[in-house]
Amino acid sequence: MQLTKQVSSHQFKQWLTSLVTLFFVTPVFGSWDEDFQLLKDRPRSYEVAGAICEELARIKFEKQYNNSNYEIEVGIAYGDRQRTIGELDIIVFSRETQSVIHIAEVKCWKDMSAGLEKARDQRLRFLNNVKSTQKQISFQSTSRDQTFAVDQFRNVTSFSTIGQKGSVEAGYDAELDYDLRELHHLSMDMIRCQDRSECAKPAKSEK
Repeated sequence: MQLTKQVSSHQFKQWLTSLVTLFFVTPVFGSWDEDFQLLKDRPRSYEVAGAICEELARIKFEKQYNNSNYEIEVGIAYGDRQRTIGELDIIVFSRETQSVIHIAEVKCWKDMSAGLEKARDQRLRFLNNVKSTQKQISFQSTSRDQTFAVDQFRNVTSFSTIGQKGSVEAGYDAELDYDLRELHHLSMDMIRCQDRSECAKPAKSEK
């Protein structure tokens, strides 16, 4: 009888340990189930650092901006004839005017302060270049064969920053529903899904 009680107590401790581990390690699957369904048909390489953050940020903006009036792009690089100068993460276009109305920089960095500083530096670099009359700036999607005219970007005045859970407290404008550990798990979920050919894969040329 004593042995039975000891075994039962041991099993209970194992069960409790597993439950606590599951609670702290498993991502917020209530949110992830919905986000996963929105991501599974979008071809994107999740081996690229920051990809999962950008795609989850896209989802947040798609919920904010009505698809009938706005179009959201992820990843537009700009540069002159000699080099690429910078890259924009989330870009919101007005379908009516085809002009950019908002740009968001996505930074899921362990050092949130450094990420925020980098995002602000990128914004300043963009504004200095897009308003320059000394350079011929061109814009190109990083994921498809699509170019944009500089005039589409000249009048944008709305900007924001977005990071992982907890980044608002660090000074960001918005944050995702997941912390860095959860984002890593979600990236792996997408990669495994692509390996099983159950999720859309990017073109081989995408980096």
